[in-house]
Amino acid sequence: MSDLWRRIVALSDPQLTADFQRICGIKLLHHTEQNGIGTSKNNVRKSSNVNGFAEECHDSHNAKTNGDAHPVRNGAVPCQNSSAGVYDSSLKKRHGKNGYTIHDVAQNEDRKAPHQQNGTACQCQHDSSSPLTNGYIHNGETPKAGSDDTTKSSIHTPTYVIANKLLYYIFSFGASLGNEIFYIVFFSFGLWTFNNNVSRRVSLIWCVIMYLGQAAKDLICWPRPTSPPVVRLEGRYELEYGMPSTHAMVGVVMPFGMLYYTYGVYEYNFFLGLILASIWCVLVSFSRLYLGMHSVLDILVGIVGAFVIMICCIPFVERVDCLLVAHPWCFPTLNIVVIGLCMAYPELKIWSTARGDTTQVLAVFSGIYQGLWYMGQTASPQIAEAAVRSAYTGWAGVAAAVGRQLLGIVVLVFLLEGLKKAVIYVMSTLLGMDPKDPKSKQHLGVELTYKYIGYYTTAFCAGYVMPAIFLYLGWHRRDYLTEIYNHSHHFGL
Repeated sequence: MSDLWRRIVALSDPQLTADFQRICGIKLLHHTEQNGIGTSKNNVRKSSNVNGFAEECHDSHNAKTNGDAHPVRNGAVPCQNSSAGVYDSSLKKRHGKNGYTIHDVAQNEDRKAPHQQNGTACQCQHDSSSPLTNGYIHNGETPKAGSDDTTKSSIHTPTYVIANKLLYYIFSFGASLGNEIFYIVFFSFGLWTFNNNVSRRVSLIWCVIMYLGQAAKDLICWPRPTSPPVVRLEGRYELEYGMPSTHAMVGVVMPFGMLYYTYGVYEYNFFLGLILASIWCVLVSFSRLYLGMHSVLDILVGIVGAFVIMICCIPFVERVDCLLVAHPWCFPTLNIVVIGLCMAYPELKIWSTARGDTTQVLAVFSGIYQGLWYMGQTASPQIAEAAVRSAYTGWAGVAAAVGRQLLGIVVLVFLLEGLKKAVIYVMSTLLGMDPKDPKSKQHLGVELTYKYIGYYTTAFCAGYVMPAIFLYLGWHRRDYLTEIYNHSHHFGL
């Protein structure tokens, strides 16, 4: 058993993640490597700029290579070096080539380095002990500090190149299948265009799995793979613990939940559906290795844990779903339970996005169900029957579906962003904090309030307000109301 345990623990070795990144074309640059550079006998260092120019820097000390002294970024050349000392640099232009996109993502807390943009010469003074922060591959872009849910990390990530951009975009897409924008599109599409019976039940299992997975992270406190040797390409979740991977858990519950609840309702080849669900799961899971955010063990525990929780939940889902959609006491009871779960979340040893993300999940879940519950309370069976008869069909129905999705997403996004900003401002002011200070959002009272109110209201709007607008415009889906009334007879409604 001890040998088996050692083998299991060995799967958490960050070198496995680093090896996967190297196989996929993420290459570390060491100070001895060159990227289109020649060093002359006069200690003249040349570095090729991606804009088609090169610069020469005459060192007063030993010459260094471009990979360490002059990391080259698309659209700008940082003229700041990690070695001490001042260098008098004279620059001149010539055409050159750079076959890679180079990133230097080390932290620069104190100052910004001068840049050379589009071949314009600049005077370089290599007088900083920390290289410039980078990490984007878009031309001329620099990292944005102080975003909503991120803070600066003191972890030094080495300079690297992405040799295979196709894999970068594929795995970035895979990672996005577990992010906020995906949830907005997925659940709104399920409610407005597909089948809200399926969407509700998948959201129920998703909520349970995400809550348990996020709580497990802050109970186990297993760190993410160390960097180096791993290159972390995603900063938002860097402060969270890594065990288990909740992205991998989402990569199980979404496709396999859809497969389970649609098979038998719609006619399709089960094995084809199983293959597609497996591809979805693998893509999301491998994206976490590619982006350097999880170890192999984190991924495996997330996948196995998600399947175990799904198997335990499925026998109860239909009954719980029926209660939440149609029971008269659903509205107050669900709010009390969800807020209680938010407050019962494990105490964080250090601040991370885990608690806020868990609150967000609970808010979306409760908002969807309570929007549907309220729709069932205010509409009538006669209205539901009339909606079935008046709904568009054929190409007109397709156009109505596209209109629903476009209008609905725009409304939800603007509503969510507006609510978040308003609640943050109000709560920060009430608690005597600066609303513009990013740290104010980390306060328990501010974080839980703006996450819950913002996402609950948006999800409620998705379940009730937008479908009511679609019904008024004549863009409604024909079975939206009848899918809610299927459960009403259980409680004499």
